[in-house]
Amino acid sequence: MEGVSSMLPQRKIPIVASLLVIFGLPLLMAWFVFNYYGDTFRGGLEHGELITPVRQLDPPPMHNLQGGMVSADLFRGKWTLLYRAPDGGNANADGAISACNADCLALMDTLRRVRIAQDRSMREVQRVLVLPASAAQVPGIADQFDKGLNVVTATDWPLQAGSVYLIDPQGFVALRYPPGFEPTGLLKDLKRLLRLAGK
Repeated sequence: MEGVSSMLPQRKIPIVASLLVIFGLPLLMAWFVFNYYGDTFRGGLEHGELITPVRQLDPPPMHNLQGGMVSADLFRGKWTLLYRAPDGGNANADGAISACNADCLALMDTLRRVRIAQDRSMREVQRVLVLPASAAQVPGIADQFDKGLNVVTATDWPLQAGSVYLIDPQGFVALRYPPGFEPTGLLKDLKRLLRLAGK
């Protein structure tokens, strides 16, 4: 009996060592990869430029194209795809100044498609186009845009012109997409964020 009891602890040592290797080695490898190669993997999480430090959008006074005031609450409760058109506008074939040229209109259509691609979650996403204050004086400007697009005018806008910004439902600026960005990257980022938010 004494011989049997003296053998039990010796058998437990290889079992405990095996369990440590089976469960501990993957954790050790994960720690090593995260600490020494983490930037390689983290760099692919978002396609836009992450805004750091995190900041809440503090828009200047905004107006719609009819001249009515627009509340900053526009940026609360939904994910927002925001594009700020460059100041100054461009002359069209008739010599009139257009606040949103053909490239701008094409981008608005791209953002519309990105929103529609969210399927059931598209109600959680809105599009906002920010134009210079002088745009409200351009004849027939409202006819250029589809009805689902929120068009506002403002001066001294805090975000860089020519870029698309993704703003979260609390009004924090999350990601920036510079001119010439790949729309599929924005689509993937938005899908992932909506999924993480449970939408």
